[in-house]
Amino acid sequence: MFRYFGPPGTGKTTTLLNKVDELLAGGMSPTNIGYFSFTRKAAHEARDRAVARFGLDAEEDFVYFRTLHSLAFLLLGMNSAAVLTDKHLKMFSQKVGVDLTATGLERVEEDGFAMLRSNHPVMRCIDLARNTLQGPRHSYNLADLDIPFYEFEHLFHEYDRFKKLNGLKDFTDMMLDLAAHAGYIPYLRTVFLDEAQDLTPLQWKVAEHLGERSDQMFVAGDDDQGIYRWSGADIDKFVMLPGASEVLSQSYRVPRSVHHVATSVVSRIRKRQQKEWSPRTEEGSVTRIYDPHGIEFNDKEWLVLAQANYMLDELASSMRSSGHFFERFNNPSLGKRVRSAIGSWNHLQGSPGNEISLKDAQNLYGHISTNETGVERGAKKLLDRAEEQDLFTLETLRKHFGLRVLDVPWDIALDRIKDEDRAYAAALLNRGVNIFRKPKIRLSTIHGAKGGEADNVLLYLDLSGKALMEMERNPDDAYRVLYVGVTRAKENLILKMSEDSQRGWSI
Repeated sequence: MFRYFGPPGTGKTTTLLNKVDELLAGGMSPTNIGYFSFTRKAAHEARDRAVARFGLDAEEDFVYFRTLHSLAFLLLGMNSAAVLTDKHLKMFSQKVGVDLTATGLERVEEDGFAMLRSNHPVMRCIDLARNTLQGPRHSYNLADLDIPFYEFEHLFHEYDRFKKLNGLKDFTDMMLDLAAHAGYIPYLRTVFLDEAQDLTPLQWKVAEHLGERSDQMFVAGDDDQGIYRWSGADIDKFVMLPGASEVLSQSYRVPRSVHHVATSVVSRIRKRQQKEWSPRTEEGSVTRIYDPHGIEFNDKEWLVLAQANYMLDELASSMRSSGHFFERFNNPSLGKRVRSAIGSWNHLQGSPGNEISLKDAQNLYGHISTNETGVERGAKKLLDRAEEQDLFTLETLRKHFGLRVLDVPWDIALDRIKDEDRAYAAALLNRGVNIFRKPKIRLSTIHGAKGGEADNVLLYLDLSGKALMEMERNPDDAYRVLYVGVTRAKENLILKMSEDSQRGWSI
């Protein structure tokens, strides 16, 4: 067992990928290597890099480059029909009389399947009970549920009963099954485990099986960036692992001025692995402000971070009013269907021979009224009968599919776009914003931006009431969250000071 402690931007993942390269260059078969990460994106990065360098097959040669949940799905021989979906959660909600989908669902893509996880506090508490391996009473005591324990315990057992009755498994079930059947795990010569500070006790059981069934294991993480204890992450487990270790000491992201702030924050974490690391030679900048509305959001990358999502509502509204294009909740501030309709219309208008797909044509018609100057009644049904591979020019749509719109700008032709979206799209396009590219401005919670970085970071120092209570109970975890927020900045860090100094982080 060998551990890499990687402070922000020091290249934990790159270090592991370099080790993978060494093994492959030395002749080790990729099927003897396991590379497991907290996210599918990171696991695929390792696989794709090796594929590009050594000319191997992504699917056949890199079977064990995946997340732990995806590994469980593979080794347990599951199929997607056995995976819990939003439809099943709604069925269960009706059965128990509690809408467990009311607070939103999170879609998680994995290799071979996709799953929707509920953000409902009860469902999170059920997950916590199983991931910590300490049962419903322990998780209930940690949570802030507005129902008595006997009711939560009833829901806990009913959920398990519902899944068994319907032959279903969720993310945590996959881990539980794999942890209980170590014999399913193949013997591998070398295993890599990234972002280890985020693993729960249940996931650590699977990781231990992997280590026992391999010749060598490399584990990377950073306890100072362990911000998922609320979901059961066992930060201390990573720190206390046996074996040799190395601290990656050079950051390739954080400039000197931001490093100074980060060092001040991390020094407040009492229980941690001591680490010394150096910033980039560039100075960067740290600025303190009270009002974010005067910020000049330029053409560079921006990451706007807050402890809670609601804190970003006012700024998001202001940015729409001022014609800034941004991303929030992983979605652009102007909807995909609206952007697609505008792009399709402008493309068709560009040249007589320009074509669009059936899907784009159907979306376009959805934004044009059915009338004498829009599309004829029944025209949308004509499109529905077209072949999926068909392509459509403006002339084709007018001659055969009932399009009657004249050669007018998109904001006149697409009359079913909501007024506020039309005005917003026009403002963006007038400013020369490319609405078909990924926005350069991203609004996110600190937890949602873990692993991300940007040239410019605007960080809100406000804390919600619940976060303040958590900070009193466990200040170490609160400062870990702040540390992660500060260290996303590659050049400039702007600290939006708390309106009430008693209700925010102090730096």
